[in-house]
Amino acid sequence: MRILRFPSLAPMATAGLSVAPRTLPPTCVAFGSSGWDGPGFVASGGLELSYWDLHGFLLLPTLWLLTAGKPTMLNDERDPLKTTASFAYLAFILTIAVGQAFVWDSVGAQIGIWTFNPEKVTGLGAATLLPLEEILWLFHHVIKAALWTLKMSEWTLTAAPDGTPAPMADSVRAAGNTVLAAMTLAGLAALAGDEDHHKCLGLIATFFAPVFAVVWNLGARYLRSHWRLFVSSWLPPGMWTVCIDCVGQQQGVWSFPSRYLTGLSTLPEGLLKLDIAAVYLVSTFAVTATGAIILAASEEFAEVRSSR
Repeated sequence: MRILRFPSLAPMATAGLSVAPRTLPPTCVAFGSSGWDGPGFVASGGLELSYWDLHGFLLLPTLWLLTAGKPTMLNDERDPLKTTASFAYLAFILTIAVGQAFVWDSVGAQIGIWTFNPEKVTGLGAATLLPLEEILWLFHHVIKAALWTLKMSEWTLTAAPDGTPAPMADSVRAAGNTVLAAMTLAGLAALAGDEDHHKCLGLIATFFAPVFAVVWNLGARYLRSHWRLFVSSWLPPGMWTVCIDCVGQQQGVWSFPSRYLTGLSTLPEGLLKLDIAAVYLVSTFAVTATGAIILAASEEFAEVRSSR
């Protein structure tokens, strides 16, 4: 979700910009073992991590979801409807979410909201503004979030409906649509405006408010009854990706020029930038909420069919 900056590409979006040299963040807790400098929490040998190394962190939950924790509905012959719905969801979300992510990621890169360290990524030249690792990250992040959603739909604690699915009140639906439409327009205005500090939030609103409008309307029947599935599918993969982003910043793999952010941040050296955390959390929710709707609908359809 950031742009690879080579000297030849600099005039495209960042002419006149300068990035202050990175400094090591303050150390909260120091361990004596060798290793790498974590995001303000672990100080040790200072091993340098590349973007490929960060894929390793992202791969940890994915490997579990593909092996020991593999969702049973992917090969459950007892419930062919759920199995079909699961594979349909994976195929759909990989096509739509990755395609949409590539577009908004490239737009953010062109603006200059995110930049990459060319020494820690694999550039693709003029073919794209994004490095190879970033493009693969889009696929990796989506499949991880989608598999986690399927897993959450199997656990009774997270998947059991809290009541019967019911239509949303017309007034509530209309109010939600009005808010989301206003967010889309505000996002477009922020991207077109001269106030750079609003660019990141404007990008989020422009590309994801319409997606949330689809979720709001198609999932209206299930937002209350399946709220546990929506939340449990979304937060763990979203927060895991936010944590990896903090490591990527600390290691100098990517950076976010302050001129395009609101300045709201926490953790030493401001590694947890709330604008960027919103990028990961919002994009993750778009993936997982889609799955929650498809799975809830297939469950309701199966119940209706069995009662006849």
